[in-house]
Amino acid sequence: MKKFVVVFLFLSLIGHSASYAQQTEREQGRGVYFELFGSGLTYSINYDQRFEKRFDGLGFKAGLSYIGVDGTSVATFPLGLIYLLGKNGKYFEMGLGGTYLAGADRSNTFFSGDSRTTGDGFVGNLILGYRSEPQDGGFLFRASVTPMFGSGFFWPFYAGFSFGYAF
Repeated sequence: MKKFVVVFLFLSLIGHSASYAQQTEREQGRGVYFELFGSGLTYSINYDQRFEKRFDGLGFKAGLSYIGVDGTSVATFPLGLIYLLGKNGKYFEMGLGGTYLAGADRSNTFFSGDSRTTGDGFVGNLILGYRSEPQDGGFLFRASVTPMFGSGFFWPFYAGFSFGYAF
C-alpha cells in the first residue's frame, strides 16, 4: 500500500508539473539585458520585446544608463525598432533607433554666477548584428555593429555586446 501511495503521489506531482510547464511556456520574445557600448554609448540596461506573439519579427527596445563622476553626469535613454530574422534561437538583428542624452556639469566655473551647465542631445544609430535567444528562455547574447550619427558626425564602426535573460 505504501508503494502505491508513493507512486500515486509521484505521478500526481509529475502531472501537475507538466501542466504548469505548459501554462507558463514562453510565447513571445522578451528579454532584459546589459549592453556594453552599443546604442547606450557606454553601457545601458535594456528591455526588448516583439510586437506579436512570436520570437522573430518586429519589436522594440528601450533602455537607460547613468554615469556621474566628480560633478559631471550623463544619462542616456536608447530607444529603437528592431527586426529579428531567423529561427531556432539564432537571429540576424537589424534596427534603427536613437539615444537621448542629458548631461550636467556642476564643476564648471567658467560662467560667473552659474556653477552648473546643462545640455541635451540626440544621437541616431543603426543596429546590425547577431542574437542568440533560446526559444524556451534563458541566457540571451547579442553582438552588433551600431553605427552612430548625429549633427556633424558619423561613427561607422561603433559596436555593442549584450548579456541578459530572455523570458
